[in-house]
Amino acid sequence: MLPLFVFMIDALDRFTDVLGEPLRDHQRGCLAAFAADPRPSTWEDAHGIVLNVHGMTLWQAWLAVDSTAPTTGRHVTIDPWDRLIVLEEWARIPDEAMLERLVAFVLAETPAS
Repeated sequence: MLPLFVFMIDALDRFTDVLGEPLRDHQRGCLAAFAADPRPSTWEDAHGIVLNVHGMTLWQAWLAVDSTAPTTGRHVTIDPWDRLIVLEEWARIPDEAMLERLVAFVLAETPAS
């Protein structure tokens, strides 16, 4: 199998939004940041990005391939000074091997253009 960063470069070029358009630079950046540095904050930025014309997000792909994936995410509030306070963090996030499975799953579910 290809190294994750090579696999992700190809995937970022193949992912689309729900209209079939290529992902925007910000979305690509969030996905690349999670692949390069998987932690709760980068997962928080990447988990909800739509990756194909079916509207599938990275988190939905995880739920589809892993029955033990968390079904609730980060819980936050804002203090009176508009600072974000994390009340509950993700129970866990996908590791590198799972991310490869998720990307492969999304690409397999994506119609060829």
